[in-house]
Amino acid sequence: MPVYDLDHVTLGVRHLYESAERLRRETGLRSHEGGWLEVMPTAHRVIPLPGGAFVNVESVIDHYAELPPGLGAFRDWFERTTRRGDHWMTWNLRARSRADLQDVARRLGGEVIEARGALHPDGTSTTTIMAPGDARKTWARGLPNWYYHEDMSRHPARTTPMTHERPLAAVAWLELGNDPAEVEEHIGKETFDDLPLRFVSGGPGLHGVGLRTEDGDEIALRAPSGVSGLAALT
Repeated sequence: MPVYDLDHVTLGVRHLYESAERLRRETGLRSHEGGWLEVMPTAHRVIPLPGGAFVNVESVIDHYAELPPGLGAFRDWFERTTRRGDHWMTWNLRARSRADLQDVARRLGGEVIEARGALHPDGTSTTTIMAPGDARKTWARGLPNWYYHEDMSRHPARTTPMTHERPLAAVAWLELGNDPAEVEEHIGKETFDDLPLRFVSGGPGLHGVGLRTEDGDEIALRAPSGVSGLAALT
């Protein structure tokens, strides 16, 4: 299996702008406008990380939109979870080629989904290319989906050059509550060995992200995992 890169982690919050500003005050991490989704009524801000990854700070922006049952349940999970404070919602990997993404879909019994991505205030939008496309196989188990970006210059971590108040050197660690064997089987031994994974108690899903600063210090972003509520829905 190929090696996959960390693409993004999603921190669900109740108030998008207040939360992004709070994170800046507490950590020195700046963010830029990430846009909003047309189908799922959420918006996000982007905290770029080293290695082409990013923190997706996301919140529900339309609490009353009439949605198909599946999307409505997903929106309700996001809203109920973030009402209790910040939660890590998902973590996701990036395939280096479309062929690698297609292999993911075949291996996990899913499909490659291509859909309109984030809309931006200037009228532009992105395209989301993702697999395997079934939250029951990934996010509801605290495991990642995979994304592919045809043009990395338009990747959210690279569209707006940004220097944080505490410049970053690397993603130091990801804390997961899953069984290590389950994660290794899902992402492959090569990626399992390549990513800086640490395993903690607390149930499936992401629980923390560690960032090493250029001066050798560390920024720890920790929040509960919101996976249990999604697992109950699926």
